[in-house]
Amino acid sequence: MENEEVKKVETMSGENMEELLKQILEADKKEVKYAKRAAFFMMGLFLVFLVAAIIIVPKVVETLSHVNTAVISAGETMKGADEALENINKMSESITGTSEQMNTMLTDNAQSLTDAVEKMNSIDFEGLNGAIQDLQDAVGPFADFMNKFK
Repeated sequence: MENEEVKKVETMSGENMEELLKQILEADKKEVKYAKRAAFFMMGLFLVFLVAAIIIVPKVVETLSHVNTAVISAGETMKGADEALENINKMSESITGTSEQMNTMLTDNAQSLTDAVEKMNSIDFEGLNGAIQDLQDAVGPFADFMNKFK
């Protein structure tokens, strides 16, 4: 097939050849014009992306830096919260153990405590106060006499 086209071109006369070359030249000029437009368009896009990158990239880097700092701070806060929760758990266990020991002590000594309270209730405080007053009346003059020798 190509051989046939080559033979057709070889058999063409000079005028036909000149007309064919003019058509090829016009087609090439159109292609060059479209290629230039495409190149300018691509250059414009490149410049737009370049300017956008120059403006946006530093802000993105700064934002990522702030995010990184915030994440580190949040991690430290979470670590502190975990430690506080562990301490609260230990304290809770200690309080539970102490209350259990207190319950055991009260249960074991309930009768002794009841007896002690009953004995304290059976004390005659009025009689005791009267006996203390009698003792003070009896010893008071002797104390006054002894204070004179000081």
